[in-house]
Amino acid sequence: MTTPPRKTEVNDLAELVTLLPPPGDPRLPDGRLQDLKGHFMSEIQHAAAVPPQVRGRRLFIAASAAASVLAAALAAGVVMHPWDRAGQPAPIIQVLQGDASAAAAFLNQVALVAAAKPQEPVGAGQYIYIKSRVAYSILGDGPRRLDDLHDREIWIPQSPGGHGRLREAGRPSDLGITTSNEELVDLPSDPDLLLKKVYADTLGQGNSPDGEAFTTIGDLLRESLMPPKISATLYRAAAKIPGVVLVPDSVDAAGRHGVAVAHVELGQRREWIFDKTTYEYLGERSYLVEDTSDGKAGMLTATTAVITRAVVDRAGQRP
Repeated sequence: MTTPPRKTEVNDLAELVTLLPPPGDPRLPDGRLQDLKGHFMSEIQHAAAVPPQVRGRRLFIAASAAASVLAAALAAGVVMHPWDRAGQPAPIIQVLQGDASAAAAFLNQVALVAAAKPQEPVGAGQYIYIKSRVAYSILGDGPRRLDDLHDREIWIPQSPGGHGRLREAGRPSDLGITTSNEELVDLPSDPDLLLKKVYADTLGQGNSPDGEAFTTIGDLLRESLMPPKISATLYRAAAKIPGVVLVPDSVDAAGRHGVAVAHVELGQRREWIFDKTTYEYLGERSYLVEDTSDGKAGMLTATTAVITRAVVDRAGQRP
C-alpha cells in the first residue's frame, strides 16, 4: 500500500489558519478611540546591566521594576533568583518550523476577537491583578538550568500615584509608586502609528529593531489590562513586524497547548501562545532554535502562563 506524501510544514500552517474556528461575527465598535498621548512608550528604559555571560543581549524594562523581572527573563532568557540557585536541567523541546505567510493572518484574526470583547470597567483607585506561573533560566557554574515553576502575582495601580505590589514564589515586595495601568495603555489606536512609535522609542536598543519591536509589544500585552481596541491595535502592529512567524503548536507553563506567533534573535525563539479555539492569550515560551554556546537547539529558556487577570479594590487583594 502506498503511503500518501505528507504535506509540507508551510502548507500545514497555512491550512491551520483556515481551519481555526471562526470567532463568531466580531465587529469593531463604531468610531475610533482618539489618539492617546503615548507617553508611556517614551518612558521605556534600560534599568539593569546585562550580565557578561549574555553576549550582547539586553534586559528590557517596561513600566516598572516589577515588570522588569519578567521582561528581562523573557527577552534575555536569563535571570538569577535568590531563592533558587539549583533549578532543574533545562528541558529540550521539539523545534517546529514557523510560517511567515500565516502569521499576519492569524494576528489579525486575534485582533478581531480582542476588539469585540467588552471593556472591563476599572475605577481610579482599583488595581489590576495578574497571576502567572513562571520559570526562567539560571546562569551560574555549569550548564544553564531552569528554575522551578512558581507563582507570580502582581498588583498594578490603575491610576498614577498608586503603589504596586509583587509576590513571587511566595515572597512579597512593595514596589512603591509604579507606572499605572492607565499610563501603560495610553497608546495610539492606529497600528501604523503605534509601530512607528515603538521603533522610534526603542531605537538602538536590543539586538535588532524588529526583534526589539516584538519584545516591546509582548511586554505591553503581558502584565496590563488593555482596552479591547488598544489590545487589537497591538496585535495588528505585531502583524507588520518582519520576521514574525506562526508556529502550529506550543505549550505554556500551565501545560496548555496553543498556536504561537514568534520571532527569532541570536538563535533563540520567543513565542506568544494563544488558545486555538478562543484566541485568548495564554502565555509565552522562549527556547533555542539552533545550537549555541548556551546550549542545544530546543533547550527551554523561559516559560510563563497567565492564570488570572482581574480587577481588585486594593493591592494584595485576590479576586
